[in-house]
Parts: sequence; C-alpha cells; structure tokens
Amino acid sequence: MTDHRFATNMPGIYAIGDAIAGPMLAHKAEDEGVAVAEILAGEAGHVNYDVIPNVIYTYPEVASVGKSEDELKEAGVAFNVGKFPFTANSRARINLETEGFVKILADAKTDRVLGVHIVGPDAGNMIAEAAVAMEFGAAAEDIARTCHAHPTLTEAVKEAALAVGKRAIHI
Repeated sequence: MTDHRFATNMPGIYAIGDAIAGPMLAHKAEDEGVAVAEILAGEAGHVNYDVIPNVIYTYPEVASVGKSEDELKEAGVAFNVGKFPFTANSRARINLETEGFVKILADAKTDRVLGVHIVGPDAGNMIAEAAVAMEFGAAAEDIARTCHAHPTLTEAVKEAALAVGKRAIHI
C-alpha cells in the first residue's frame, strides 16, 4: 500500500506501477515514476488516473480513456453519446479497414468529454487525441471544431464529436 505521494510504510521507499493499485500498464507506471521523481525534487508530482488510456492490441485494436457508459449510468451522470463508424471514414475505406467505430461520451450539461472508446484501425494511436482533450477539460464541441487532416482515420474522432450534438457530416 502507498499513500497519495506513492510512499510505502517503509521510510524512503516508494512504489509505482504493478506494485500499486490500478491497471497494470507501462505508461501508467511511467507517469507514476515521473510523479515520484517530482515529489522527491520537492515538486507537486501528480497522475490524473481519470485520463489513463487503455489499449488492447488485437485486430481490430480496442482503446479507451475515461468512463464507460455503464460507469456513468451507475454514477447517475447524464451524458450524450456520439458514435461514428469507420465504414463512413474515407481513410478506413481506402485502407480496406472499415471495422469498428469511435464513441464519445460527453456530459449532458457541460459537454465535457467524459470517455472515449475506439474499436478499429490504429485505435491505440488515435486514443491519444482523446486523452489530451480530456486532460485539458475539452468539450465535444472543442474536438468537433478542431480541423482534422483529410483523409485520416482521426476524422472519425471529429465526426463522433459532431455526433454528440447530432451534427455528424459524413454519415
């Protein structure tokens, strides 16, 4: 067990990664290691556990960050869903990899992005855009108004953000 500063019950001993609670992810452990180094240097040291991406490297890839629909329902949070299929994405069609979708969950009142789920080509790389957006408290509208290069798979993220407001363009 560790405290909020990663300290164990042994003075001067800290723990991160698989040795503490939370998902066993290398990138989570890396962030925790940086946080411990910052703490030891007298800085704040912080890990935002609500924005740790998860990736399953299968075919198709599966990636997520933030809350799931079930978690939001259980917490009683009202939310809107925007979903966009890769079958409607130009790059996915060009690459003959149209299986899957991007789904964005946004707070019903504030539009703040609460979770993003991607099943499909390059999901493991695409989830980074969602993690950055969530780290900075972006609304689905912020993602929707961000210009995305064409033709790219990440246009599906923009379209899912547009779909939160029932405004997807390419479906």
